[in-house]
Amino acid sequence: MKKTHSASWAMKLTAGLLGLGLVLSGCARTGDDENTDGTGGNGGNTETTESRFRNGIIGEQDAPGEPTEGGTLNFAAYSEARSLDPVKTINTGSTGGTEMSAIYDVLLRHNSETLEYEPWLAESFDTEDDQTYVLTLREGVTFSDGTPLNADAVVWSINRYVEGRGGQTAVWLLAVEKFEATGDLEVTFTLTRPWDGFGYLLATAPGMIVAESSVGEGEDFTPIGAGPFTLEKYAPQEELILARRDDYWNGTPPLEKLRFFTITSESGRFETMTSGQTDVAYIREPDVVVDALDAGYPGFMEVSSLGRLLLVNHREEANTSDVRIRQAMAMALDPQLVADQEFDGEGMPTTAMFPEESEWTLDTEPLPYDQEEARKLVEEAKADGHPGTVRFLGVANAGEELGLSLKAQWEAVGLDVEIQNAQSVSDLVQSIYVTGDFDTVVWSFGVPDGGVLPEMYESFHSQGGGPNAYADEEMDALVIELMEAGDRDAQKEVLEKIQQRYNDTVPSISLGATPEYVTWQDNVHGIVPSVDSVVLLGEAFKAE
Repeated sequence: MKKTHSASWAMKLTAGLLGLGLVLSGCARTGDDENTDGTGGNGGNTETTESRFRNGIIGEQDAPGEPTEGGTLNFAAYSEARSLDPVKTINTGSTGGTEMSAIYDVLLRHNSETLEYEPWLAESFDTEDDQTYVLTLREGVTFSDGTPLNADAVVWSINRYVEGRGGQTAVWLLAVEKFEATGDLEVTFTLTRPWDGFGYLLATAPGMIVAESSVGEGEDFTPIGAGPFTLEKYAPQEELILARRDDYWNGTPPLEKLRFFTITSESGRFETMTSGQTDVAYIREPDVVVDALDAGYPGFMEVSSLGRLLLVNHREEANTSDVRIRQAMAMALDPQLVADQEFDGEGMPTTAMFPEESEWTLDTEPLPYDQEEARKLVEEAKADGHPGTVRFLGVANAGEELGLSLKAQWEAVGLDVEIQNAQSVSDLVQSIYVTGDFDTVVWSFGVPDGGVLPEMYESFHSQGGGPNAYADEEMDALVIELMEAGDRDAQKEVLEKIQQRYNDTVPSISLGATPEYVTWQDNVHGIVPSVDSVVLLGEAFKAE
C-alpha cells in the first residue's frame, strides 16, 4: 500500500481540529488541587487521588415514570454534522455519529459493561474460526423507503463505503480480505489475519447501512437508513430535526422527534442544561465535565486516551526530526501544569498513552518529567548541528496561553521556541496536510477503550497515512502483533511494548486523556451507549 494522506486521516482532521478547538476554547481558572503523584503530573500510572472520570454510565437515576407520549429530545451537540453520509462524516459522538446512528442504526453496538460487541441491527454475530465471522440479519427489517435490509444491501453499502474511502477504510483494508452475501440474511467476512476486535468496524461507520436509494445523480445524497428516525429538517448552523419511524424494527420510538443544535462553547452547552433548555449535552472539557458531575447530572462517559497531545513532524527538514529533540520536548513538559492553566487542574494529564482511568492502563512508564535529562539531550543534539530551535504552530488570536506555557517549559531546557500562528484554521490545515511545514501542533487522536487497534494503526503504522510522516518498522510490527493478539491479556502485553517504542521514538507527545461525557436531565431515560461516545436514541424517552 502506498503511503498517502488517506481519506481516513482527512476525516481524522476533523477530530484533530476539534481537539485543537478544545484547547483554544479552554480558559484558565485558578486551581487549588495539589498534584499527588510526586512526578509533576507527568508520571503516567502512579498512585493518585481517585479520579472523577471513568468509562460507563455515571449517576443513579430514580425509577422512570411513564414515558411522555411523543415529545422532542433536545440535544446540545459539540459540532454540526455537515453531512449525514457515513462516507463523508467521521463517526464519533462529537462529529455527528449519534445523529447518523439515529438514521441508519448500527449492525453491532459496544456494551460498556461487558466490553463486548453485540448484535443490534443484526440478530447474531458469530465466528466460525479466528478469521471468519458470520453476521445474520434480523428478519423483516426495512429501510425507511420500504426496501428490505438484507445481505445484498449490507454488501452494497459497505462496498460503497470502502470505495468512497470513508474514515475507517484504511483499517478495513488491513483487516478484511473479502465479504459476501452467503444467504438472504447472512453476510460472511473473511479477515486477512485473526483480530478479535473486528466488531468495532461493524459498530461504527461501515456498520451504518445506507439504502441504495440514498444515492442520486452526481453528488446528490439523501440519508435513508433502517434506524429509528428519518430526516425532517436540516438548517445549517441552526438545527437538525429527525422524526420517528412507526415501522422501526425495534418498535415505534417513544420520542416523536430529535432536535440537534450546536453550541461551540463548552460552558454554553452546560448552561443549556442548567437552564432546562436542553435534555442532553455533549461535554468534553474536563473542568466543565466536573461541573456537570458536581451538579449531579447523570450520563455516559468514555475515557478518550491520547485525547490531548502534540503532533510532532518527523520529516527530515523539520526541527523535530531528531529523536533526541522529541524526547527532550516530552521530558521537559509537565502536563499537570498545562491542565492547571487551562482546566483548573482537572482532567487526566499524563504523557502515557493510556491514563489510569483506562482499562488499558499500562505498567510501562512513559518518559519521565526530567528537565536535567532533557537539557542533556538538547545539548547533544546541538553539538551534532541541531539549531536548537523548534516551532509551535497555533492559530492567531487563540490559544496563546498554551503556546506560552509550552515555550516556557521548553526554553527551560535550552530550546529556542518560536511561536507561529496561522491566520485561520484553513491555513493551519494547509501547513499540516499540504506543505508539511510545521514542527509541532496541538492535536487529538481520541482512542476509545473499545477501539484501540484502529487508532494505533492510523496513528503509528507507516501505512496509516498520518500527516506527520511517522514511520518505524518496529512499531509497524508491533501494531500488527497487537491486531493478532488473541485476548486482552495478550493485547495488553503488546501495548506494553508499544508504549516502550513510543518512548523510544516519540511519534507524538501525550498531554493526557479526555473525558467525553454525554449527560442528560434526570427525567431522560433509555439512552443506550455504544463506542466513540456515540449513543443510540431509539429507546430514549422523557418521563412524566
